[in-house]
Amino acid sequence: MSSEDTTSNVSLTPTTAISDSFMNNERFHQTGGLLYDFYQMAAVDWDEIHDREKLTSWAYTTWNALNIVRLTLAIWILASHIALIVFVLAKKALRQQPKNLLIINVALVNVLMGMFVVPVKLHFILNPKGPQCNLAVGWTFVAEYYQPSACLFAVLSLVLERFIYVYTEKTQKNIKPWAAKIGTTILMFLPWILSCLILLPIFYAGLLAKFTDPNQCLFKVNEGYFVASQLMSFILPSLGVFILAPFTGLLDCLRPKRCFYKPLTPRGESMAITATVSLVSIFCEAPYCVVRVLMMTVECNNSYCSRFSEALTLAMWIRVCKAGVFPFIWLAYTDIRDALLHLNNAQQKDKETDYDNDDDDEDGGQKFPLTKSSSKAV
Repeated sequence: MSSEDTTSNVSLTPTTAISDSFMNNERFHQTGGLLYDFYQMAAVDWDEIHDREKLTSWAYTTWNALNIVRLTLAIWILASHIALIVFVLAKKALRQQPKNLLIINVALVNVLMGMFVVPVKLHFILNPKGPQCNLAVGWTFVAEYYQPSACLFAVLSLVLERFIYVYTEKTQKNIKPWAAKIGTTILMFLPWILSCLILLPIFYAGLLAKFTDPNQCLFKVNEGYFVASQLMSFILPSLGVFILAPFTGLLDCLRPKRCFYKPLTPRGESMAITATVSLVSIFCEAPYCVVRVLMMTVECNNSYCSRFSEALTLAMWIRVCKAGVFPFIWLAYTDIRDALLHLNNAQQKDKETDYDNDDDDEDGGQKFPLTKSSSKAV
């Protein structure tokens, strides 16, 4: 856009506003870096924007079906994780265990996927001509960097808690209740705070200049900072999980047969669940990180480069499905599974009791009197 066009677009504004807009746009054009349209990138990155009027009926139906599936997954992620959180907090025996509170922390990060990342993405897809620049930039930061980083750090906190648990079993050292509460609180807040402290400065350092036109969301950016954010959001927490999880599993196998730590978990359970959570978390986030870094670093003008967009779409679907699977993984813990089975059995007993009471009413009243007869046999 030339300076003459910029001046004509703002000719109805006051003179000072014209001068400021002109100077800002000149500074924007003089700034080096790549041109990013955050709104269009948010709408196109892992889906394709279609012109509905030019679509065939089959393509339009398929496009709507994908949007329905995306919305259904978002509702499932949100509902299942909120149900898990309420269930754990409602059971005193569950909420008193540090690991269950850290499971809630992982669930809260996945709630961010179902409550913000997927619905806002769907909003961008369905409204490609209504730029909301701050929302687009915020969504890019949360979806690309913050949510995967917070998720992996939350898993790392859970693995660290399991490591401390099995270590105290092996060394026969008990942890003071006040120390356990303080440690659990720190481990719950650490993923959220650490992800912000690491990623937010790097991300905003990459935003070099913004175009002042309110109808557009154009930035000049240093893409190297975005590559650094992508790598830091995945490699740093994944490395911690990858190193700590095997040690946790090894110590869990070496636990003594007679355990003193209450509540107990069966030997090998921490190893199995820690390994499953770690593998699912790392391998479901890795494809998106790899494809994103390749798209930002590799210069490719061949036709097969379009496969990167398809790979990014598939990688994002894997991330979304991972968030939907997590509630089932936690059922592998004996205490959570037993509490759920106990709740189901209690509900069945209540139904049977209500059915028996209905039978008593149909028979004409109470079968078992509250007082005994005072008459005696002669």
